[in-house]
Amino acid sequence: MTNPKKNRKTFNIIMAVILAMGVWLYVINVENPTSTATIREIPVTVVGEDTLAERGLMLTAQSQDRITLKLSCRKKTLMKLSAKNINLELDLSSVTVAGTHTLSCQYTFPNSIGSDSISISNWEDLRVTVTVEKQSTKEIPVRGEFIGTEAEDCLAGMVTTEPAAIKLTGPADTLDGISYALASVGGKEISDTLVESSGVVFMGAEGTPADRKNVTASAETVQVTVPVRKVVSVPLTVDLMDGGGVSKDTMKVDVSPKTVTVVAKKEGEPLPESISLGQIDLSAMTADASYAIPVHLPKEVTAWGKQVRYASVSLHVEKAISRQILVKNITYENVPEGCEVKPITEGIYVWIRGKDNLVKDLDPSQIHVTVDLSETAFLDKLQRFPAKVSLTEAKEWSVLGTHYSIALRVQQQ
Repeated sequence: MTNPKKNRKTFNIIMAVILAMGVWLYVINVENPTSTATIREIPVTVVGEDTLAERGLMLTAQSQDRITLKLSCRKKTLMKLSAKNINLELDLSSVTVAGTHTLSCQYTFPNSIGSDSISISNWEDLRVTVTVEKQSTKEIPVRGEFIGTEAEDCLAGMVTTEPAAIKLTGPADTLDGISYALASVGGKEISDTLVESSGVVFMGAEGTPADRKNVTASAETVQVTVPVRKVVSVPLTVDLMDGGGVSKDTMKVDVSPKTVTVVAKKEGEPLPESISLGQIDLSAMTADASYAIPVHLPKEVTAWGKQVRYASVSLHVEKAISRQILVKNITYENVPEGCEVKPITEGIYVWIRGKDNLVKDLDPSQIHVTVDLSETAFLDKLQRFPAKVSLTEAKEWSVLGTHYSIALRVQQQ
């Protein structure tokens, strides 16, 4: 059964609420009294920075970027205001010199609300202190850095960046402390060329991160390329031509450097197993010898690192000796008619090289010298003619050198 007292109490409460709302609506819409409220965290919009830049200046600090205002106006108007529809602008265009300046924000309210119906309790709340400094520009290089490791038989080359330099804009004092931008990639093992984007860190001359407050850059990220190629150390060799009683088997050869490090010019190009320095004719050697020979790389490869331009080749005869023998067995061919030959010396000294025991036992009669006089230019005067030296038996020895000659006179009989 329903309790009449309880129902009456509920009805009274509802009626009280309705009456209170009615009174409130009356006050707001009819009486509309003046009231005061605090609006917090109103953002400040900075304008006029382009004008500052034209004067070589820039904003580096401001005392506050959000403002709290205490406003007075009709209650109905106050209810329409918030931090989102109140516009505060800090105009820097009046600043002409570097330094600290205190400026007042300009304010506007929504179009539906007249600013003359609103009063600001404290105008000092609109004041903002700014710091303005001289603006400068500076171009700095970008240094690429690879912080990973190379796979076996791979070498990372010179790291490059795109762009290679970036332009900075900011306070002159701050820019003076920035020397270069560092872009690092890697952190892993690589076997192929690495191309990766990286953010840059501004660095000071001492190699530590620099202050970049209020500094803007033409690029905050760069593309870093780390070239990686397959490389190999290729031995340097020399081709020895047997002769002079010795063969390459009897020679001790020392090449310095022993190898050069090369890389293929094109991806997938085969690398040589060795690089020849050229030929050396052993028959022209009269003793141990050393040569400085240019290193010519095959056209399909290029040097990796510092290029080796010359190699030193040292030859030492281990199992042969050389002996100088006076040869008197000389034949003169094409002697001019009616003339005779008058040698100045009794013979020609010839170098012979070969195995120790054979060279020591060599008889001078086994060596023959032939002189061709068909090119006699004049008579009764001392002349020098080329001489051809040959051995009568082919054994394990040979004549060293090819430029033998003899001085003599061709006289009429």
